[in-house]
Amino acid sequence: MELKPAPARVTEHDGPPTDGQAHPQMWAVNLVSDPIHGYIELTKRLTPERARVLGLAPEEAAEGDLLDSAWLQRMRRISQLQSARWVFPTAEHSRFTHGLGVMNEAGLWARQLYPSLRTALAGLDPSAVAPSEGLVVETLRLAGLLHDVGHGPFAHFFDEHVLCHFPAPADPRRGGGKSLTHEDLSALIIERELGDTIAAIRRAPGIVPERDALRADERIDPRWVSFLVSKPALADPSMPRWLRWLQPLLSGVFTVDNLDYVRRDAYLIGVSAGPIDVERLRRYSFIGPRGLSLYEPGLGALEMFLTARLFMYQQIYFHRSVRAIDLDLAEVFRPSILAIFGGASPAEALSHYTDLDEYALLHQAALWARGEALSDEPAPGDGTVTPEVGRVWQAILLRRSRWRAEAELRRDYEGPEREATRAAAEVELGQVTPGLVSIDLAEIDARPADATATDSLLAIVGRDGAPAAPLSQSLGRLPAYSLVARRYRRAG
Repeated sequence: MELKPAPARVTEHDGPPTDGQAHPQMWAVNLVSDPIHGYIELTKRLTPERARVLGLAPEEAAEGDLLDSAWLQRMRRISQLQSARWVFPTAEHSRFTHGLGVMNEAGLWARQLYPSLRTALAGLDPSAVAPSEGLVVETLRLAGLLHDVGHGPFAHFFDEHVLCHFPAPADPRRGGGKSLTHEDLSALIIERELGDTIAAIRRAPGIVPERDALRADERIDPRWVSFLVSKPALADPSMPRWLRWLQPLLSGVFTVDNLDYVRRDAYLIGVSAGPIDVERLRRYSFIGPRGLSLYEPGLGALEMFLTARLFMYQQIYFHRSVRAIDLDLAEVFRPSILAIFGGASPAEALSHYTDLDEYALLHQAALWARGEALSDEPAPGDGTVTPEVGRVWQAILLRRSRWRAEAELRRDYEGPEREATRAAAEVELGQVTPGLVSIDLAEIDARPADATATDSLLAIVGRDGAPAAPLSQSLGRLPAYSLVARRYRRAG
């Protein structure tokens, strides 16, 4: 990551630099070079003297302090594309760089939406005081930066093979029975581990107080950030209305998350996912009486983006060799995590979870693959696995997958057809034979399947300001679900 000082932007009250080194904006913001966003702004903490010169309040923390925390630095050691990097050699980017990109994307959306958000709030209550632009922008930026901070080794694979065995923390805003996910861990880390730093941040990037700074009576509540990153999206009327209006940007039809990863993954893998006009989508979006809204001329950009996202799943994330590696990985993943982390829930052992990353796992896996630290009776946390787990890791690390795809079918369908379509695919692909034949069903929700939910997440407004056809109809050319189903046979 290359950090560069931002170019100067001098205003009348700046005066000359007092230290003979730099213009004032260089004190406040660093630039991160990025292949997708060009330059990403990152706030750095001002000294009391520099804050005074700039007309800003004293500050105890900035985004740079979060970035240099153990939790964010850990994201450098969590890959963005899990096992796909063993198939696409240039896919070596991390959750760390993705988080920076989502933070930047979130800030751009907050700046774009803020004027209409103020207007919409005033329409509901003309006497109410709207949140400052700095508060709105920085809250959304922090949600983007921290949305993946709870991920474990191999990201979503960790959710599916480890976290699913533990219950999520109790939350009266949702029903019981939910399994633990990385979003739940992100919320815990945001509130328990990073909350003090978040609450101490006083501005968004920039040095114009009336635009970038939080008012003296404002602070970013870490619970706002955890609310934004929670999935499934929480219904919580106690949260500020403006925050609830912005929630779909983290869990809606499109998100600041997938607006970054679709472009980032395609670029760094070296594939073309088709035209993606994020700026057009952003410029035609606003906050209206129904919340997040899109002018009808922006629908084409939305459909192009969702089509590109579908392409990435069908051709990259669900590639036959990626899924073959995942079949091997599924056999050894949970016993391997038990060996190095023990049997505790990460939600109950956050301090220990800080050290659980892919570097730790793959270092130990290399030992197991060489025949070291093996045991016929491994115990949780003792660092050992069975000889069979060691042999599978050897195949994984040397890219010698033991599974070969021998049949494939693809299906597109709507929500009511989901169960029947998946069942029919399994029947058509034939009988499963444990250890010899496996059926893999890889499914992507190309657009939200529930029409009511879809229309509540994003309102469509016609060119003349009148309501247009609902989003569920406008996206009718895209399937609700797309399935790639394969039969794999164990080789050798």
